[in-house]
Amino acid sequence: MAILSARYTVDVDRTIRKSNILLRLFLCFDIFFLISAIVNLVWFSPAQAHDEILGPYRRHILLCMIGFFTTSFICNSLAIYGVSSWKRGFILPWLVFFSAVKIFLALAFISNVLNRPLNLDQLFLLLLLMSIMSAWRHMQVHYILMGLPRPSFVITDVEGNNGKPNERDLPPKYEDVAEIPPKYDEATMKPSEP
Repeated sequence: MAILSARYTVDVDRTIRKSNILLRLFLCFDIFFLISAIVNLVWFSPAQAHDEILGPYRRHILLCMIGFFTTSFICNSLAIYGVSSWKRGFILPWLVFFSAVKIFLALAFISNVLNRPLNLDQLFLLLLLMSIMSAWRHMQVHYILMGLPRPSFVITDVEGNNGKPNERDLPPKYEDVAEIPPKYDEATMKPSEP
């Protein structure tokens, strides 16, 4: 357990587990969206471009999605490696990339609120923004924890002392004892006769 300030204490093992789960979840999203965008791009027929809402911009939007999720995939992979090897530098691209995503989502939410009446898109943007902010804050805490020495996950046996004698737990030496041992009564020293 590490103490970051007077108010916050952080369980390092739990934070590492949560970071691994979070990054792997983001990695799954990246893989899913990359595969769906590539399949959509390959099976896209230009003849249908004029009939749809996106029209001729569909190909460009798909290429932007592929670029975005490829960048996210690389950042998530680097962050997973950084968390597992306890190297802070590999989490920095993730923090920078998702802070840019956070800023973009905040601007999109503000623009949507100012230019449109209340709708479900605003709720979706708000929930997405809050989840990205929560994930970013968690990874920031993990980045700060990585500045501390790496915790050891060795389970120690309290009673066994791991086979190492502890000098503080040794009994006192015979010469250091001031009292003389008591004399035993002759009756107790004789063997009893049956």
